[in-house]
Amino acid sequence: MTVAARAATVLKRKDIAAGLLLAAFGVAGLALGTDLPMGVARRMGPGFVPFGLSMLLILFGGVIALGGILRDGETIERVRLRPLVGVLAGGIAFALLIDTGGILLATFAAVAGAAAADSHTRWLQAAALAVISAIFSAILFVELLQLPIRLWFR
Repeated sequence: MTVAARAATVLKRKDIAAGLLLAAFGVAGLALGTDLPMGVARRMGPGFVPFGLSMLLILFGGVIALGGILRDGETIERVRLRPLVGVLAGGIAFALLIDTGGILLATFAAVAGAAAADSHTRWLQAAALAVISAIFSAILFVELLQLPIRLWFR
């Protein structure tokens, strides 16, 4: 195996990808928090904790990626679009419907989107789960917690 092929195989390991993703989130946190004053340990400014958390993300990401380089591990599977689109669609539907359609419709749409993510979904069971989840959400958030959320269209 050539050096280039071995390097390509190593870079496809899950640990390396996860570590690099964590480190990238840390770098993004550092970049987004540059205008926040740091302060000192005794009088922390608003940028103190985000800076520390970002540095920890970079550190742990580097350790995880290094572990992926030093030992064999699983390789990344190909991206499957159906689960990605289904779960995203459910979340987006919930976000768009919660204010206008109420919690019952929004929860039903979120569960339906998640159910569409799996090709082996039993739609009768998914519909029952969506109804039960919507009723449970309405009882919990509207009745018990008394959050100002509509139940249904008005």
